[in-house]
Amino acid sequence: MRSRLPISLVVAGLMAATAPAWAGSWVAVPSVSGSTQTSVFGITDKNIITGDYTDSSGVQHGFVGPIDGSNDKSFDDPDGTTQPRAINDMGWISGFDSLSTATWERSPAGKLKPVTKSGTALDGVAQGLNASGVFGADYIDPNTGATVAYLGKKYKYMSKFKLSISNSGYAARGVDAAGDIAGWYYDPSTQLQHGFIIINGKAKTIDYPNATYTVMEGLNDNGIVPCQYEDTSGVIHGCYYDVSTKKIKSLDVPGSTLTQIWGANDKDVIAASATVGGVGVSYVYCIHTKGCPTAGALHQMLRGSPPRPAQP
Repeated sequence: MRSRLPISLVVAGLMAATAPAWAGSWVAVPSVSGSTQTSVFGITDKNIITGDYTDSSGVQHGFVGPIDGSNDKSFDDPDGTTQPRAINDMGWISGFDSLSTATWERSPAGKLKPVTKSGTALDGVAQGLNASGVFGADYIDPNTGATVAYLGKKYKYMSKFKLSISNSGYAARGVDAAGDIAGWYYDPSTQLQHGFIIINGKAKTIDYPNATYTVMEGLNDNGIVPCQYEDTSGVIHGCYYDVSTKKIKSLDVPGSTLTQIWGANDKDVIAASATVGGVGVSYVYCIHTKGCPTAGALHQMLRGSPPRPAQP
């Protein structure tokens, strides 16, 4: 068990948490105690978060616990470069090893096992979990080298799904309770990434305007799709797409030079990692006032090294 940093300093930009509800608000998340970098990837409706942190020896670990840092639990996968990517309200966590790319799941009881297909462990990324425990993921086809998207549950590959958009490989990153899916695909002509959503069986490309690439990173039951994109200057920004309004909004942590957006809970609270002042920090973005963690209870020490951009 590890506790996060004590009350010490509120990051510049936290004042945005007092903005009007329609504008949304950013709330800084405490770093894991003793870490040089902490990244939050997933959040539940009860504000339990999961992500990774790097210790003073440069080793990357996974963690899970309340957003206020009061009861963090550290854990590792067998290959030792642990990156949890999503958590659902039952406590299932999906993720992968960011060096070996071995895919795994962790049960609510803490049992971490590889994701397998016909008994063979898969390499790739396991991410968005829905309320039933279904996650969206990908693996690399050993014969073709193509990225293959699939759905899985309880450590096992379940099935592929068809993307009716021309592509040279695609990945699933979010699944809602209705079985709708969000993710990204490679353009066969440019090999750049485009975001997609499949709603009621119908696929649609989602790109941020004038972006070099766009990737969808989650999907909650309200139709909020966290995403990120790279601009023509090579800067990575966060964003989210609203299925109901069909609008996409850029979403950068105040003062940041890099923002990556990840999972969203069903209160429309979105996990984010960013670089602010050369320092790696984590935030959540609240679209609404209701369900937003209390800003006064969360604090962030400016310390550590800039984060490396995580694999989309």
